[in-house]
Amino acid sequence: MSGVISNTAPLSGPLLLGYLFNWGLFGVLSVQVYYYHLAFSRDHRWTKITVAGVYILELAQTILVTHDAFDTYAIHFGDISALDNVGLLPLSVPIFSGLVSCVVQLHYGNMLRVLSGSRLLGLAVASLSILQCIAAIVMGAQIFHINELSALSMKFSPSPTVWLVGSAACDLIIAFGMTFILLRKDTKLPATHALITKLVRIIVETGCLTAVTATVQLILSICIRDKPYFLCLALALAKVYSNSLLAILNSRIRIEGVHPGSVAQMGPGSGISFAGQNTIERRLELPYASNGTMGRIVDNTVPHIVDVRVCRCRETWPVSDDKDMIPMSDMNSVNLDSESISSKA
Repeated sequence: MSGVISNTAPLSGPLLLGYLFNWGLFGVLSVQVYYYHLAFSRDHRWTKITVAGVYILELAQTILVTHDAFDTYAIHFGDISALDNVGLLPLSVPIFSGLVSCVVQLHYGNMLRVLSGSRLLGLAVASLSILQCIAAIVMGAQIFHINELSALSMKFSPSPTVWLVGSAACDLIIAFGMTFILLRKDTKLPATHALITKLVRIIVETGCLTAVTATVQLILSICIRDKPYFLCLALALAKVYSNSLLAILNSRIRIEGVHPGSVAQMGPGSGISFAGQNTIERRLELPYASNGTMGRIVDNTVPHIVDVRVCRCRETWPVSDDKDMIPMSDMNSVNLDSESISSKA
Protein backbone atom coordinates (compact mmCIF):
# COMPACT_ATOMS: atom_id res chain seq x y z
CA MET A 1 0.00 0.00 0.00
CA SER A 2 1.45 3.33 -1.04
CA GLY A 3 1.79 5.88 1.76
CA VAL A 4 0.48 5.76 5.30
CA ILE A 5 -3.23 5.95 6.06
CA SER A 6 -3.88 8.57 8.73
CA ASN A 7 -7.55 7.65 9.21
CA THR A 8 -8.29 3.93 9.00
CA ALA A 9 -12.04 4.19 9.61
CA PRO A 10 -13.04 4.65 5.92
CA LEU A 11 -11.25 1.39 5.12
CA SER A 12 -11.79 -0.72 8.23
CA GLY A 13 -15.34 0.50 8.99
CA PRO A 14 -17.08 -0.87 5.84
CA LEU A 15 -15.24 -4.16 6.23
CA LEU A 16 -16.26 -4.54 9.88
CA LEU A 17 -19.91 -3.68 9.19
CA GLY A 18 -19.94 -6.01 6.20
CA TYR A 19 -18.61 -8.88 8.33
CA LEU A 20 -21.26 -8.25 10.98
CA PHE A 21 -24.08 -8.11 8.42
CA ASN A 22 -22.82 -11.32 6.84
CA TRP A 23 -22.74 -13.23 10.11
CA GLY A 24 -26.12 -11.90 11.25
CA LEU A 25 -27.87 -12.75 7.98
CA PHE A 26 -26.29 -16.21 8.01
CA GLY A 27 -27.89 -16.82 11.40
CA VAL A 28 -31.27 -15.74 10.01
CA LEU A 29 -30.74 -18.01 7.00
CA SER A 30 -29.92 -20.99 9.23
CA VAL A 31 -33.16 -20.56 11.15
CA GLN A 32 -35.14 -20.26 7.92
CA VAL A 33 -33.56 -23.42 6.50
CA TYR A 34 -34.39 -25.27 9.72
CA TYR A 35 -38.02 -24.17 9.54
CA TYR A 36 -38.16 -25.15 5.88
CA HIS A 37 -36.81 -28.61 6.68
CA LEU A 38 -39.44 -29.13 9.40
CA ALA A 39 -42.41 -27.78 7.46
CA PHE A 40 -41.76 -28.85 3.87
CA SER A 41 -39.85 -32.12 3.98
CA ARG A 42 -42.10 -33.38 1.16
CA ASP A 43 -41.34 -30.53 -1.21
CA HIS A 44 -40.25 -31.20 -4.76
CA ARG A 45 -36.78 -32.74 -4.95
CA TRP A 46 -35.31 -29.90 -7.03
CA THR A 47 -36.58 -27.29 -4.61
CA LYS A 48 -34.88 -29.06 -1.71
CA ILE A 49 -31.69 -29.40 -3.77
CA THR A 50 -31.79 -25.66 -4.48
CA VAL A 51 -32.18 -24.81 -0.80
CA ALA A 52 -29.39 -27.19 0.19
CA GLY A 53 -27.08 -25.87 -2.54
CA VAL A 54 -27.66 -22.24 -1.58
CA TYR A 55 -27.05 -23.00 2.09
CA ILE A 56 -23.79 -24.83 1.32
CA LEU A 57 -22.58 -21.88 -0.76
CA GLU A 58 -23.49 -19.48 2.04
CA LEU A 59 -21.75 -21.63 4.63
CA ALA A 60 -18.58 -21.69 2.52
CA GLN A 61 -18.75 -17.92 2.03
CA THR A 62 -19.19 -17.35 5.77
CA ILE A 63 -16.11 -19.49 6.49
CA LEU A 64 -14.04 -17.49 3.97
CA VAL A 65 -15.29 -14.18 5.36
CA THR A 66 -14.52 -15.29 8.93
CA HIS A 67 -10.99 -16.24 7.85
CA ASP A 68 -10.38 -12.75 6.45
CA ALA A 69 -11.92 -11.04 9.47
CA PHE A 70 -9.74 -13.05 11.87
CA ASP A 71 -6.65 -12.37 9.77
CA THR A 72 -7.29 -8.61 9.64
CA TYR A 73 -8.55 -7.88 13.16
CA ALA A 74 -6.76 -10.58 15.18
CA ILE A 75 -3.57 -11.88 13.56
CA HIS A 76 -2.55 -8.51 12.08
CA PHE A 77 -4.20 -6.32 14.69
CA GLY A 78 -2.63 -2.86 14.62
CA ASP A 79 -1.02 -3.42 11.23
CA ILE A 80 -2.52 -0.72 9.01
CA SER A 81 -1.19 -2.28 5.81
CA ALA A 82 -3.20 -5.46 6.53
CA LEU A 83 -6.44 -3.50 6.10
CA ASP A 84 -5.64 -3.02 2.42
CA ASN A 85 -5.02 -6.72 1.78
CA VAL A 86 -7.81 -8.29 -0.29
CA GLY A 87 -7.25 -11.74 1.18
CA LEU A 88 -10.00 -14.10 0.04
CA LEU A 89 -12.57 -11.36 -0.60
CA PRO A 90 -12.38 -11.74 -4.41
CA LEU A 91 -13.62 -15.30 -3.96
CA SER A 92 -16.09 -14.77 -1.11
CA VAL A 93 -17.73 -11.54 -2.33
CA PRO A 94 -18.17 -11.25 -6.12
CA ILE A 95 -17.80 -14.90 -7.10
CA PHE A 96 -19.94 -16.43 -4.35
CA SER A 97 -22.47 -13.58 -4.56
CA GLY A 98 -22.77 -14.12 -8.31
CA LEU A 99 -23.25 -17.87 -7.88
CA VAL A 100 -25.89 -17.52 -5.14
CA SER A 101 -27.83 -14.85 -7.00
CA CYS A 102 -27.68 -16.94 -10.17
CA VAL A 103 -29.13 -20.00 -8.42
CA VAL A 104 -31.91 -17.95 -6.80
CA GLN A 105 -32.77 -16.14 -10.03
CA LEU A 106 -32.83 -19.38 -12.03
CA HIS A 107 -35.26 -20.81 -9.48
CA TYR A 108 -37.50 -17.76 -9.83
CA GLY A 109 -37.15 -17.89 -13.60
CA ASN A 110 -38.36 -21.48 -13.66
CA MET A 111 -41.37 -20.52 -11.50
CA LEU A 112 -42.08 -17.63 -13.87
CA ARG A 113 -41.91 -19.95 -16.89
CA VAL A 114 -44.25 -22.49 -15.31
CA LEU A 115 -46.82 -19.95 -14.15
CA SER A 116 -46.83 -17.89 -17.33
CA GLY A 117 -46.37 -20.76 -19.80
CA SER A 118 -43.86 -18.57 -21.66
CA ARG A 119 -40.52 -20.20 -22.40
CA LEU A 120 -39.26 -16.88 -23.80
CA LEU A 121 -39.76 -15.13 -20.46
CA GLY A 122 -37.97 -17.90 -18.59
CA LEU A 123 -35.12 -17.81 -21.12
CA ALA A 124 -34.75 -14.03 -20.70
CA VAL A 125 -34.45 -14.36 -16.91
CA ALA A 126 -31.98 -17.24 -17.24
CA SER A 127 -29.83 -15.30 -19.74
CA LEU A 128 -29.60 -12.23 -17.50
CA SER A 129 -28.84 -14.41 -14.50
CA ILE A 130 -26.01 -16.28 -16.20
CA LEU A 131 -24.62 -13.02 -17.65
CA GLN A 132 -24.39 -11.34 -14.26
CA CYS A 133 -22.81 -14.46 -12.77
CA ILE A 134 -20.09 -14.49 -15.45
CA ALA A 135 -19.44 -10.77 -14.87
CA ALA A 136 -19.12 -11.42 -11.11
CA ILE A 137 -16.55 -14.17 -11.73
CA VAL A 138 -14.58 -11.87 -14.03
CA MET A 139 -14.65 -9.15 -11.38
CA GLY A 140 -13.29 -11.60 -8.80
CA ALA A 141 -10.37 -12.43 -11.06
CA GLN A 142 -9.65 -8.71 -11.57
CA ILE A 143 -9.65 -8.05 -7.81
CA PHE A 144 -7.08 -10.81 -7.31
CA HIS A 145 -4.93 -9.00 -9.89
CA ILE A 146 -5.38 -5.55 -8.28
CA ASN A 147 -4.71 -6.92 -4.75
CA GLU A 148 -5.50 -3.60 -2.97
CA LEU A 149 -8.87 -2.78 -1.43
CA SER A 150 -8.28 0.96 -1.54
CA ALA A 151 -7.72 0.79 -5.31
CA LEU A 152 -10.83 -1.22 -6.22
CA SER A 153 -13.06 1.76 -6.90
CA MET A 154 -10.27 3.79 -8.46
CA LYS A 155 -9.53 1.10 -11.05
CA PHE A 156 -13.08 0.94 -12.34
CA SER A 157 -13.95 -1.68 -14.96
CA PRO A 158 -17.15 -2.67 -16.81
CA SER A 159 -17.47 -6.01 -14.99
CA PRO A 160 -19.03 -4.68 -11.73
CA THR A 161 -21.49 -2.62 -13.77
CA VAL A 162 -22.56 -5.63 -15.81
CA TRP A 163 -22.76 -7.75 -12.65
CA LEU A 164 -24.83 -5.39 -10.52
CA VAL A 165 -26.99 -3.84 -13.26
CA GLY A 166 -27.74 -7.28 -14.72
CA SER A 167 -28.60 -8.63 -11.28
CA ALA A 168 -30.90 -5.69 -10.45
CA ALA A 169 -32.62 -5.86 -13.85
CA CYS A 170 -33.20 -9.60 -13.46
CA ASP A 171 -34.70 -9.08 -9.99
CA LEU A 172 -37.09 -6.41 -11.25
CA ILE A 173 -38.21 -8.54 -14.19
CA ILE A 174 -38.95 -11.42 -11.81
CA ALA A 175 -40.79 -9.21 -9.30
CA PHE A 176 -43.02 -7.43 -11.79
CA GLY A 177 -43.52 -10.51 -13.96
CA MET A 178 -44.66 -12.63 -11.01
CA THR A 179 -46.89 -9.81 -9.77
CA PHE A 180 -48.61 -9.45 -13.14
CA ILE A 181 -49.15 -13.20 -13.55
CA LEU A 182 -50.45 -13.75 -10.02
CA LEU A 183 -52.85 -10.83 -10.20
CA ARG A 184 -54.16 -12.17 -13.50
CA LYS A 185 -54.82 -15.52 -11.82
CA ASP A 186 -56.78 -13.91 -8.98
CA THR A 187 -60.31 -15.35 -8.87
CA LYS A 188 -61.45 -12.95 -6.10
CA LEU A 189 -62.47 -15.91 -3.93
CA PRO A 190 -61.53 -15.22 -0.29
CA ALA A 191 -58.81 -17.84 0.17
CA THR A 192 -57.38 -17.44 -3.33
CA HIS A 193 -57.31 -13.65 -3.06
CA ALA A 194 -55.64 -13.79 0.36
CA LEU A 195 -52.90 -16.12 -0.88
CA ILE A 196 -52.22 -14.15 -4.05
CA THR A 197 -52.09 -10.87 -2.13
CA LYS A 198 -49.61 -12.37 0.31
CA LEU A 199 -47.42 -13.83 -2.45
CA VAL A 200 -47.41 -10.58 -4.43
CA ARG A 201 -46.41 -8.59 -1.36
CA ILE A 202 -43.54 -10.92 -0.46
CA ILE A 203 -42.26 -11.23 -4.05
CA VAL A 204 -42.30 -7.47 -4.62
CA GLU A 205 -40.63 -6.78 -1.27
CA THR A 206 -37.85 -9.34 -1.70
CA GLY A 207 -37.30 -8.54 -5.39
CA CYS A 208 -37.08 -4.82 -4.74
CA LEU A 209 -34.82 -5.39 -1.73
CA THR A 210 -32.24 -7.35 -3.73
CA ALA A 211 -32.45 -4.90 -6.64
CA VAL A 212 -32.02 -1.87 -4.36
CA THR A 213 -29.07 -3.50 -2.55
CA ALA A 214 -27.26 -4.19 -5.84
CA THR A 215 -28.06 -0.69 -7.17
CA VAL A 216 -26.85 1.12 -4.04
CA GLN A 217 -23.66 -0.96 -4.07
CA LEU A 218 -23.02 0.10 -7.67
CA ILE A 219 -23.73 3.77 -6.91
CA LEU A 220 -21.32 3.76 -3.96
CA SER A 221 -18.57 2.16 -6.05
CA ILE A 222 -18.99 4.79 -8.81
CA CYS A 223 -19.68 7.95 -6.82
CA ILE A 224 -17.25 7.40 -3.92
CA ARG A 225 -14.18 5.96 -5.59
CA ASP A 226 -11.61 6.97 -2.98
CA LYS A 227 -13.28 4.96 -0.19
CA PRO A 228 -14.50 1.33 -0.39
CA TYR A 229 -17.88 1.97 1.24
CA PHE A 230 -19.52 -0.44 -1.20
CA LEU A 231 -17.87 -3.36 0.62
CA CYS A 232 -20.40 -3.00 3.44
CA LEU A 233 -23.22 -4.07 1.09
CA ALA A 234 -21.08 -6.35 -1.07
CA LEU A 235 -20.36 -8.62 1.90
CA ALA A 236 -24.09 -8.99 2.62
CA LEU A 237 -25.47 -9.22 -0.95
CA ALA A 238 -25.40 -13.02 -1.21
CA LYS A 239 -27.16 -13.40 2.14
CA VAL A 240 -29.91 -11.01 1.02
CA TYR A 241 -30.60 -13.23 -2.01
CA SER A 242 -30.65 -16.49 -0.07
CA ASN A 243 -32.86 -15.08 2.71
CA SER A 244 -35.31 -13.72 0.13
CA LEU A 245 -35.59 -17.20 -1.41
CA LEU A 246 -36.29 -18.86 1.94
CA ALA A 247 -38.70 -16.09 2.92
CA ILE A 248 -40.89 -16.89 -0.09
CA LEU A 249 -40.68 -20.65 0.45
CA ASN A 250 -41.49 -20.36 4.16
CA SER A 251 -44.37 -17.96 3.53
CA ARG A 252 -46.50 -21.09 3.02
CA ILE A 253 -46.23 -21.93 6.73
CA ARG A 254 -49.56 -21.60 8.56
CA ILE A 255 -49.55 -20.86 12.27
CA GLU A 256 -52.54 -22.28 14.15
CA GLY A 257 -54.68 -19.60 15.74
CA VAL A 258 -53.12 -16.82 13.67
CA HIS A 259 -54.60 -17.65 10.26
CA PRO A 260 -58.09 -19.00 10.92
CA GLY A 261 -60.55 -20.04 8.23
CA SER A 262 -59.48 -20.94 4.74
CA VAL A 263 -55.80 -21.51 4.25
CA ALA A 264 -53.47 -22.09 1.34
CA GLN A 265 -51.25 -25.11 0.96
CA MET A 266 -48.44 -25.88 -1.46
CA GLY A 267 -48.30 -29.55 -2.24
CA PRO A 268 -45.13 -31.52 -2.85
CA GLY A 269 -45.99 -31.89 -6.51
CA SER A 270 -46.44 -29.22 -9.14
CA GLY A 271 -49.71 -27.75 -7.93
CA ILE A 272 -51.20 -25.19 -5.62
CA SER A 273 -54.29 -26.01 -3.60
CA PHE A 274 -56.51 -23.65 -1.65
CA ALA A 275 -58.48 -25.34 1.09
CA GLY A 276 -60.39 -24.70 4.28
CA GLN A 277 -61.09 -27.09 7.13
CA ASN A 278 -61.66 -30.72 6.45
CA THR A 279 -65.15 -32.17 6.82
CA ILE A 280 -66.17 -32.14 10.47
CA GLU A 281 -68.91 -34.21 12.04
CA ARG A 282 -70.23 -33.61 15.54
CA ARG A 283 -73.37 -34.40 17.54
CA LEU A 284 -75.35 -31.67 19.22
CA GLU A 285 -78.29 -31.89 21.64
CA LEU A 286 -80.99 -29.42 20.66
CA PRO A 287 -84.33 -28.90 22.45
CA TYR A 288 -87.30 -30.42 20.72
CA ALA A 289 -89.66 -27.84 19.28
CA SER A 290 -93.24 -28.51 20.37
CA ASN A 291 -96.51 -26.52 20.26
CA GLY A 292 -94.81 -23.66 18.49
CA THR A 293 -92.24 -23.19 21.27
CA MET A 294 -88.55 -23.08 20.49
CA GLY A 295 -85.52 -23.07 22.72
CA ARG A 296 -87.03 -24.85 25.77
CA ILE A 297 -88.12 -28.37 26.65
CA VAL A 298 -91.87 -28.93 26.81
CA ASP A 299 -93.57 -31.84 28.66
CA ASN A 300 -90.25 -33.45 29.58
CA THR A 301 -89.49 -34.19 25.94
CA VAL A 302 -86.09 -35.79 25.37
CA PRO A 303 -83.70 -33.42 23.53
CA HIS A 304 -83.52 -33.92 19.78
CA ILE A 305 -80.14 -35.33 18.67
CA VAL A 306 -78.78 -33.61 15.55
CA ASP A 307 -75.79 -34.69 13.50
CA VAL A 308 -74.06 -31.61 12.11
CA ARG A 309 -71.80 -32.08 9.14
CA VAL A 310 -69.65 -29.14 8.03
CA CYS A 311 -68.11 -29.31 4.59
CA ARG A 312 -65.74 -26.83 3.01
CA CYS A 313 -64.92 -26.82 -0.67
CA ARG A 314 -61.46 -27.12 -2.15
CA GLU A 315 -59.98 -25.48 -5.19
CA THR A 316 -56.84 -26.83 -6.89
CA TRP A 317 -54.64 -25.31 -9.57
CA PRO A 318 -52.48 -27.89 -11.34
CA VAL A 319 -49.28 -26.52 -12.85
CA SER A 320 -47.82 -27.94 -16.01
CA ASP A 321 -44.89 -26.88 -18.12
CA ASP A 322 -46.97 -25.91 -21.12
CA LYS A 323 -50.24 -24.67 -19.64
CA ASP A 324 -51.33 -21.92 -17.33
CA MET A 325 -52.72 -22.65 -13.91
CA ILE A 326 -56.41 -23.41 -14.40
CA PRO A 327 -58.89 -23.73 -11.54
CA MET A 328 -60.30 -27.23 -11.46
CA SER A 329 -63.51 -26.19 -9.75
CA ASP A 330 -66.41 -24.37 -11.33
CA MET A 331 -65.84 -20.74 -10.41
CA ASN A 332 -69.53 -19.88 -10.62
CA SER A 333 -70.66 -22.54 -8.21
CA VAL A 334 -67.79 -22.95 -5.71
CA ASN A 335 -67.52 -20.86 -2.60
CA LEU A 336 -64.57 -21.59 -0.33
CA ASP A 337 -66.46 -20.40 2.75
CA SER A 338 -69.65 -22.32 2.08
CA GLU A 339 -70.91 -24.82 4.67
CA SER A 340 -73.46 -27.57 4.27
CA ILE A 341 -75.29 -28.80 7.35
CA SER A 342 -77.40 -31.94 7.41
CA SER A 343 -79.33 -33.18 10.40
CA LYS A 344 -81.15 -36.30 11.34
CA ALA A 345 -83.17 -37.38 14.38
